[in-house]
Amino acid sequence: MADILVKICGMTRPEDVLGCTEAGADLLGFIFAAKSPRCVTPKQAAALPRTAAKRVGVFVEQPLDAVLAIMETADLDFAQLHGSQDEAFCRALGPDRVIRAFWPKKHPDLAALAAEVARFAGAIRYALLDAGTSGGGHGVSLPFAPLADFSPPVPWLLAGGLGPHNVAEALAQAKPHGLDLNSGVESSPGLKDLAKVRRSLWAVKGG
Repeated sequence: MADILVKICGMTRPEDVLGCTEAGADLLGFIFAAKSPRCVTPKQAAALPRTAAKRVGVFVEQPLDAVLAIMETADLDFAQLHGSQDEAFCRALGPDRVIRAFWPKKHPDLAALAAEVARFAGAIRYALLDAGTSGGGHGVSLPFAPLADFSPPVPWLLAGGLGPHNVAEALAQAKPHGLDLNSGVESSPGLKDLAKVRRSLWAVKGG
């Protein structure tokens, strides 16, 4: 399980950026959705420490030019898209640096979901499955076992209500290529509980 990617989202404080990186996070998320309690400005994100972990900007409603500008200002490696952005939008950002969210509840079965993800093959680096039918940050887990047969043509990450209590189960049952953690490793919105972060990373990566 050492190759499983772990993203920890909702960075707002230097100590969380440093602590999550030290614990072994591969990706750190910075949220630019105005309605999120974890929203930061591009300048705030830029001021947070640069570490070995890749930096991911989470976007919902921004147009392409705004996303590109924020990525430059905040020194981001990836854009994670949680809206209706199409393949052309993703390609314009750069296929190698796009994570796009998909919502299983919007599709009748795994085959339909995989077909939707397949439309974006060549336009995104990773797919991300989340609870709900739009946006993100719901704090609810998807059923893990039904995802065992999900096999889209791009690597995928699992999000939603993940933490030290269920990351091992999520990996064993859903078999994603990575996990996206947020509220399950917090003491309150935007404030990470580094003990929960370390327990989660230990369960995923060991050591």
